[in-house]
Amino acid sequence: MTKSRKYKYILSIVFISMGFCASFSQQDSASDVLKKVSSYYQTLDAYSLDIEYAMYKGYTGKNLTESYNASIYKNEGVTQLKVLGSTILQFSKAQLTINDANKTLIYNEISNKELNQSPLDISAFLNFYKEVSNTISKNVLTLEMVLQSSTIPIPYSKVILHVDKNTYALKKQELFLSTKVPFVDKEGKSTEDVGRLEITFQSKTNDINQIQVPKLEDYIVLKPNKQVRLTQAYAAYTIIDQTNL
Repeated sequence: MTKSRKYKYILSIVFISMGFCASFSQQDSASDVLKKVSSYYQTLDAYSLDIEYAMYKGYTGKNLTESYNASIYKNEGVTQLKVLGSTILQFSKAQLTINDANKTLIYNEISNKELNQSPLDISAFLNFYKEVSNTISKNVLTLEMVLQSSTIPIPYSKVILHVDKNTYALKKQELFLSTKVPFVDKEGKSTEDVGRLEITFQSKTNDINQIQVPKLEDYIVLKPNKQVRLTQAYAAYTIIDQTNL
């Protein structure tokens, strides 16, 4: 594995690991906060967010080693996540993962579920982490959680969530790697150290109505016998049906 691919792997495993205004009190538990964050995004009819992933060397350092951008968009019941060269589309009847570089389209029949692998779906944290602190500064709630057990096979030993205390919108996630990983400096020297992945979210409300909402029939045709066929626009792609896996 090349160094570049190794860092991309480190940054992307967050997806494998994990996807309205309300009254707020400092006594809200971690469970309450995470449920309200999830409810906020599930209840919104539409949203558009820019997402930045940034890996830092050390738990407190500001030595940025790699970063990349992503975006997530929801409108008319369709959710679209663009990240690491892939586009993940969640429709009411199916989920598609499209990779233009590899010319592949992965189909999965998922009904009435939110987008898998979404960085906005943080409810799974409750299954693996326990609350350490819960503080408020100005308009931001900061929730710190640590892994319940070191034997749990998750790459992050601690997570810190920064949440808008009025709306429960996510502002930032900080994920602390459990083990040391190699970092390469400007001279090409490699050293192992702990790392911190920061994921920041920026709302783009003006873009919601400017993005054309994707339609399932733009990509695939569902046959009566449940067979899936690619449309002419994607005839050069290879379809992978994961429905029964």
